[in-house]
Amino acid sequence: MSDLRVPDLNRVLIAGRLTRDPELKYTGTGRAYCRFSIANTRYFKSKDGERREETTFVNASVWDKQAEWVGERLRKGRPVLVEGGLRSYDIEDKNSGQKVSRLELNAQRVTPLDWDEGPGGGQRSASGEARTAHEPRPIEEPLPEDDIPF
Repeated sequence: MSDLRVPDLNRVLIAGRLTRDPELKYTGTGRAYCRFSIANTRYFKSKDGERREETTFVNASVWDKQAEWVGERLRKGRPVLVEGGLRSYDIEDKNSGQKVSRLELNAQRVTPLDWDEGPGGGQRSASGEARTAHEPRPIEEPLPEDDIPF
């Protein structure tokens, strides 16, 4: 019998809106992590032709500089694209004492899908100055370490 190996691939892209403000925390060693949840809604037509929707809620976490960036700049309701991998872990249910499995998106990159809007609905630069629609938005998102070319 041959030893055939199936390639391991665990990559997820999901777009949705933050369901709550991200929670930025630090480990005992000072490493930043941020937990958040997103809602992804899929629209479809039922067999009888009615427009329906189905929403999936996904818990996610992000670490290090991306965690600080998400925790400081993003808020509930903001549309985002999240890229990462799924991970499972077990916790003990506080009520029953039973072991419960959880699935979470371990994010490597979180990208807002809209422009920051300052007071009055106009678009603002990082310094708070108004910009015209033609000016590009300054990139504030840190580059993930795997995208650095050296």
